[in-house]
Amino acid sequence: MSGVWKNRISRLMDLIQENELSAVLICSKANIFYFTGYRGPGYLLVPLNGEPKLYVYPLDFEAAKTYVRGGIEVEELSMTARVENVIEGLPEEVKSRLGFDSLNAEDYLRLSALLSHESLKPASEIVWKLRMIKDRSEIENIERACDIASKAMDLASEMLEDGVMESEVKAEVLEEMFKLGADGAAFDIIVASGSRSSMPHGAPGSRVMREGDVVVVDLGAVFEGYCSDMTRTFYIGENPPEEVLKIYEMVLEAKNLAEESVKPWTLSSALYDKVYDRLAAMGYADRFIHGLGHGVGIEIHEPPKISKIGKEMIQENMVITIEPGIYLPGKFGVRLEDTLLVEKDGVRKLTSAPYTLTPY
Repeated sequence: MSGVWKNRISRLMDLIQENELSAVLICSKANIFYFTGYRGPGYLLVPLNGEPKLYVYPLDFEAAKTYVRGGIEVEELSMTARVENVIEGLPEEVKSRLGFDSLNAEDYLRLSALLSHESLKPASEIVWKLRMIKDRSEIENIERACDIASKAMDLASEMLEDGVMESEVKAEVLEEMFKLGADGAAFDIIVASGSRSSMPHGAPGSRVMREGDVVVVDLGAVFEGYCSDMTRTFYIGENPPEEVLKIYEMVLEAKNLAEESVKPWTLSSALYDKVYDRLAAMGYADRFIHGLGHGVGIEIHEPPKISKIGKEMIQENMVITIEPGIYLPGKFGVRLEDTLLVEKDGVRKLTSAPYTLTPY
């Protein structure tokens, strides 16, 4: 194995030993991609003593052989094989304390019957311990994804006017992402106008935007398997109502407060508490109805969870979002969000777009 892939497997093996496991079975497609470079289903077995091996079905065998990096061996399963068939023939010393990252209930019960509950150990946290801290190649891919998202937001802003459908904006933005080299969108693009903007994830269907609408645009791109995430809020028309201006300024102030507070070794829940307390002082804490942010990487929502229940310490080279919002049901909502890289003395913003209610 060589380079980045060798380093990731080596660090995982150190954690396997540290946690007194005999091996780890990786089932999550995102984790398999992180350790092998192959984007697809399968089972990656990483033993404490021995070489890692990726097991895939015939449908994916050629792709796995083509895209797996680091010299990891790829073995073809039969079409009818199940997860227990991967494990049952392994030496006892490999199966004695087997960690796993993610199993559905059915597969967990089958492996438990094969190994006993005592031999099967949850190990997702040790994988996240690695994935939360991004290496140089990951940061470069996220930077590209953020650049694409920022350009896509520029296009979205240009399109926001009376008579345009939300779905038209989404379609044009997605096409622009592909033209700029994205793998695709990181999630279903949100263009939520009028009273639909008070729903953080928008609403089903599409709506024609009208003058006087508040419009929340939340989008992200994927580049080489890595995501970005950003949100801006706009007003269609020349003179936003005083209430809209007030809420927008509150959210922008909360966002700036949070970003200024991000430092390595800050508890993630402490960031949320600081913003919540500020909004409470303004009388709007009950309208801040989601977490303050999250990690971003191979998946759009990763640890650390920056919320009331967040337990992680912010660390250098984490990539996170900060996204405060205030939502007035049946009226409008305002959310602002950027993707940020945590550095030694604070954060560096990776997404960029003006903070202005007027489409630019």
